[in-house]
Amino acid sequence: MMQLKSYVAKILLLLICSLLLFLNFSSAVDQETVTRTVKQQYKNKEGFIASYGDGERDTSPILLESLGQYMEYLLIVGDSQEFEEQFLLLQSHFTVDTDEGTFLMWQLEEDVTANASVDDYRIIRTLLRGGEQFHNSSYISFANQIWNTMNKTQTVNGLIVDFYDWSSQQRTSEIHLSYIDYEVLEKMQPSKLNRYKQILSEGLNDNLFFNEIYKPENNSYQTANTDTVNMIDQFLIAIQYAESTHEKPKSFHDWVHTQMQNDGILYGSYNRNTGKPAVAYESSAVYALGVIYSLTVDEQKMAEKFYSRLQEQTPMQSKPNYNDIHFFDYMYASYAATLYKEQKIQAY
Repeated sequence: MMQLKSYVAKILLLLICSLLLFLNFSSAVDQETVTRTVKQQYKNKEGFIASYGDGERDTSPILLESLGQYMEYLLIVGDSQEFEEQFLLLQSHFTVDTDEGTFLMWQLEEDVTANASVDDYRIIRTLLRGGEQFHNSSYISFANQIWNTMNKTQTVNGLIVDFYDWSSQQRTSEIHLSYIDYEVLEKMQPSKLNRYKQILSEGLNDNLFFNEIYKPENNSYQTANTDTVNMIDQFLIAIQYAESTHEKPKSFHDWVHTQMQNDGILYGSYNRNTGKPAVAYESSAVYALGVIYSLTVDEQKMAEKFYSRLQEQTPMQSKPNYNDIHFFDYMYASYAATLYKEQKIQAY
């Protein structure tokens, strides 16, 4: 009887903990709240997601990045109806068909004649997942179309570079490491996986921070800025590093861990050589990516520190000013918080 009571007590405790976690997270990252905010604050009068919300939404740029981020969020919350609506907007407005294939415009403007691999990767990854999750083969088919065009037009030495201009039929000769998407490459270009893994690994090369740019023509690296690093870029690269190598980028990871352990704060930019803050501002996207990175490398305590700091940032406030919040920041905050909530509930 005592064992039964003990067992029941443990079950009740787990249920209470799960409920408390849900209540703690639900106000800021509840699906209905996020989708309502996107509709009321970021969608313009034509139904496209603007870069900035509220009073800025009818004049600020319409980016493929925003649509892709939103579809990525809709996927993890399982909203198939809104996902389909965004897919139809993608096909009808961002798609350009030429003799070379099917391209995606990085921005919705008449004079835009180029894509961006980082946006295309996100769309491909999300559509492949969405096709499986929502049992819709048209998503997978369209993802394959976009990939086939990228692979045909946008490679240097067999590697996907940053962008291609279909009007001039010119491609860049650079790969930003933060653009690489190992999950997509694993499915679509497995013969090159070891090469991308090597590029990511050698991008760190025992330095504190990653080099941001790789030149496939001469197998060399360069920095985006010789003096400072952008922590959004650094985390994006670190996530790909971890996914490709199944290891932590040691020097970078140890430095991040020390910053959060000692100060509990991570600024938006740091001096590349000293590791000291180069700016005085914090960034919700940095903390959101810190959450995602920590979960990727299974550092639950570090994820908790990042999440705690994320909760104090502008997008997570009860009445934020969406005029000043870029959709990139809002959606990364919402995505990371939702991911963290699901991980915590699963842990219980």
